[in-house]
Amino acid sequence: MSEVMATQFTDMFLSMKKRDLNSQVMLVKGLRILCDVLVLRSKASKAIASAKTLLRERKKLTSMIKSSDSMTVEMMRPIFEDYRRCANVFASAQKKRAAKKYYLRCERNSPGNIAVALEAFNHYNDDKKIVKRLLNCTTSAGPVIRSNGNYIIQPVDLPPANAHEVSQALSLIAGNGFPEAKQLSEKILQEIGAIERGEAAANARLQTALDSLKPKYDYHEYV
Repeated sequence: MSEVMATQFTDMFLSMKKRDLNSQVMLVKGLRILCDVLVLRSKASKAIASAKTLLRERKKLTSMIKSSDSMTVEMMRPIFEDYRRCANVFASAQKKRAAKKYYLRCERNSPGNIAVALEAFNHYNDDKKIVKRLLNCTTSAGPVIRSNGNYIIQPVDLPPANAHEVSQALSLIAGNGFPEAKQLSEKILQEIGAIERGEAAANARLQTALDSLKPKYDYHEYV
């Protein structure tokens, strides 16, 4: 049902010879949904076609926005999200070269994106460049956070990755000639343990920010 509805929705807008800005926005949103649904349903050829259409129509949308007074490019969802979506489409379709290209584009447009680095690794764990990107992203991502009962690693303004999955990936990397990966994996598990025991804040980054707002001096002493 989701596939049928998303297909009909996007076909309706694609059939329009001239689309206004709002119609183009709706088309791009619909194509994102269609890509995701087709990947879930393992319809590789259709998913690839939709991914290519998404990139083409997003490019048109960007041009339309630049000449519009009602919307700015900054109001759009970041380009890395669509690169990530396309990378996963191509990876699911066993199109290794295209998938790696879009994973790299995604990373270049969202440096430190550990969620994407982990997805790329899960598909291509024998690629040393992808392995190194996961190591670098983990190093720069910051501490483990507990959110809604889950342990995640989430760089600022970027999507989260499951902390246990990252630790497991690093353990695998450690056995393939990357000894620093073992230390990172153990560090993640130690941070999870510290949160579980109540020895560390569930969100160390937020706690540090809150602590910075607390007065450092007791001004009543000077009254």
